[in-house]
Amino acid sequence: MLSELDMPALESALSSFLASLRNDGHLREINNNRTWDSAKSFVRDIMRHLSASSANDYEKIHSRLIRLDRLYSLVTPTRPKPPAPIRALPVAVVEEVYEIFSPTSSRNPFRNEALKWRNFLIFLLMLHLGLRRGEIAILPADAIKSDFDVDTGGEKYWLNIAENPYDDEDSRFNAPSLKTAHSRRQLPLSEEIVLVSDIFLANYRRGTTHGYLFGSQQDKPLSLRSIHRVFEVVTKNLSPSAKNALAARSLSGVCAHDLRHTCAVNRLGRYILLGDDLDVAIEKLRVFFGWSPASSMPRHYARAYFESNSADMWDENYDRLLATLRSISGKEL
Repeated sequence: MLSELDMPALESALSSFLASLRNDGHLREINNNRTWDSAKSFVRDIMRHLSASSANDYEKIHSRLIRLDRLYSLVTPTRPKPPAPIRALPVAVVEEVYEIFSPTSSRNPFRNEALKWRNFLIFLLMLHLGLRRGEIAILPADAIKSDFDVDTGGEKYWLNIAENPYDDEDSRFNAPSLKTAHSRRQLPLSEEIVLVSDIFLANYRRGTTHGYLFGSQQDKPLSLRSIHRVFEVVTKNLSPSAKNALAARSLSGVCAHDLRHTCAVNRLGRYILLGDDLDVAIEKLRVFFGWSPASSMPRHYARAYFESNSADMWDENYDRLLATLRSISGKEL
């Protein structure tokens, strides 16, 4: 077809190939745009080569190249996806969710102290460190590490995010795991989060038979579905004004991943306020959240940060957490 410049046959073949790529992409949920671009480029390159070798056919081939470009320049197997919605929570919703999760709050809906402290720690790790559900579910009981800091003269704390240490014996139906190899990282911890962890471990995790940090009431490793249900309960207990604020951002409730979005937007804002230029701040964000070098997610959050109203940027000062901790009796501490 190419050597004879049979344009009707070429156009028919390209159209059939495009339809095949669309069907394949739909069935396998993959993007075949690069394959299609390669096929178009191959046809154009061969036709240009033919035109270079035959001066008499140049005008005819050139006009047919223009026709091909007009037919297929804007056609792709896969429609481009619209930009992902911004899911950072409004500051008023963050404050209300904080109040609902607080173990000493009258609005806390969970049945017993063990659940209240477990869920509070999960909430803090997601909100301030941006952990995914799978990362929460595979944390071992000793995930929090410490060492003496010669610069400050005190202890420094961090959280290790690594592969499931008990993967071979994990009996959960939907066994959690790290999303990618780049998800392995170490995250610095504040003393306040460490204190909540100490309260939870010392008072509400005794006698547990598995090695994970978080478990169910049946003494089994916490499932991804159970984490999701925690946020379903919180959503049911939101005030009408908080639900309206979520609806304004096309959100029907609060889910675990919303906290990761909120953490990312807030942390990018903190990097910029501390003097980092945008490129440096984005690379710091990439490392902190465990994104691959090719991931576009940091740029997405940069857009979310600059589109957000400055009033929606909440300060990570733990004032509310400190007030909660001060209300705890010395015995619990």
